[in-house]
Amino acid sequence: MKPLKYILIFGILIYGCQSNRDGYQITERTEIIKKDNCEVPISYPEISGLADKEKARKLNKVLKEFPEHEYYANNCEELGESNVKGDYRVLLKTDSILSIEFRTLIERKNKKVDTIYHSVVLNPKAKDTTEFGIVGIEPNEIIPNFERGKIYPYVKKYSTENNNYINLLAYETGSNYVITWAISDKDFIVYVGGEGEWFGNNRIKIPLKELK
Repeated sequence: MKPLKYILIFGILIYGCQSNRDGYQITERTEIIKKDNCEVPISYPEISGLADKEKARKLNKVLKEFPEHEYYANNCEELGESNVKGDYRVLLKTDSILSIEFRTLIERKNKKVDTIYHSVVLNPKAKDTTEFGIVGIEPNEIIPNFERGKIYPYVKKYSTENNNYINLLAYETGSNYVITWAISDKDFIVYVGGEGEWFGNNRIKIPLKELK
């Protein structure tokens, strides 16, 4: 299992440069990670406009490195991956919520493309005392009366219909498993298949109105 450099502390649109109406901006950065015979083009978000420059620096380090594209560049030949690239989408940007979906697209030698999802949901302006400069947000801080068991039927249905093994225990009420999730203005998104490991292999959208 690949190492996780940055663990988000959970507790507390689109590409390119975005409006500063929320007091900060998101700018797209791109680069190519080169390791031996592998080249991985990536795009990632960068925050600017925060009064706390040190916090912005730490946030940007995490936003660049959290999807662990260095890992895929280091192992692309060993894992039989012929083409890898990384990108992201900003799903929600408000004054107090920034929700970002990261995608690692892996083209296998048979041309099948697998997607690995990571996600970040945070309050860019909140004060924090963490090493990483991130103050994570729990779903119940955004969705009134949220409980994890409300996700369970959607995940079970997806697992059954797609014959896809998912650790359903992670979505039961009271579960402490790490789950990977994000939020947009209309949907709660859960990334399933990597429960407890800070990533997901598939994407399920659940209307927010169904979870309130």
